[in-house]
Amino acid sequence: MIIWIFGGDLMFVSYNLENFGKELKKIRTNLGYNQADVQKLVGVSIDTIRKIESGRVVPRYDTLELLSVAYKRDLLELLKSCRSNKFLMEFHEDLDYIITVYDKDAAAELKKRLLDNFSSEDQMSIINPLELEQFICFVDAVEAYYSDFASDRENTKAALIDALRLTIPDFKIVRYKQYTYGYIEFRILLFISLFIAKEGSYKLSNKILYYILNTISDSSYTTKYIDFLIINIYFNLAYNYHMLDEHTKVIETADKGIAFCIEHRTCHALFSLYYRKGIAQFNLRDKGYLESITMAFYILKAMGMQKLLEQYQKITEDKYGIWVNM
Repeated sequence: MIIWIFGGDLMFVSYNLENFGKELKKIRTNLGYNQADVQKLVGVSIDTIRKIESGRVVPRYDTLELLSVAYKRDLLELLKSCRSNKFLMEFHEDLDYIITVYDKDAAAELKKRLLDNFSSEDQMSIINPLELEQFICFVDAVEAYYSDFASDRENTKAALIDALRLTIPDFKIVRYKQYTYGYIEFRILLFISLFIAKEGSYKLSNKILYYILNTISDSSYTTKYIDFLIINIYFNLAYNYHMLDEHTKVIETADKGIAFCIEHRTCHALFSLYYRKGIAQFNLRDKGYLESITMAFYILKAMGMQKLLEQYQKITEDKYGIWVNM
């Protein structure tokens, strides 16, 4: 049996309990224990052990802690190794890529995989369907963000606000600072800020972005997904300052984002930060612009994003008259 577990606002995950049960039985027999021996050692009933080994129940945390003592293994880690599906948050990596390169077909494929992974009739679902609905709405919003039609963007911004109301029922954008957000909710709020920027309200967009940045930067709980979120915020702040013609602010923000990437050893959106910095330097007639833009292009080339590199080269030549030979 494959079972889906919801764990707070951070993940949906599935485990193959049959495989876990088989591994557990193998460990027990290799130690020379029968089920009664284990019951005597740690107090877990024979009936519970039998059900876990046959893959019929979700093992409780405290049960696994007790069995770990008897089996001389970290069974929580063993359970993780039997994970048969990705955390919902891991789909954000795919979404970040789609947002970066904007690939309509990839967005449609991501949505299909998401629905397939969470709708199998053979799976028992113990998930928060509201957060799944929020994520699907988020995927749909990507296409509208790149749409040329203002009505599409306006309707999608409203849909994103409605998506937040699934888990924050009284959400209103004018009171965005008054709520407590989880990771997915922060991502939706960030995307709402991008739609607000599309409407020309760059200062309001930046206020929301700084609020998210300050809130998650103060948190003691960090993951690579939080890191990616922080990097995305720096890039979008830099872009908004670019649209406001505040080029010194662009460089200042991009440098903070670049420093964050270097500190956390990630290339996530790094080329975008170097590119924003380079264009700002060009606008300020800073001779260092060519070095920054070249760095952005080399990162794209190193990451194998040839198509995106060519798009950036064409835009840079057509709009700014800058040619970088790669």
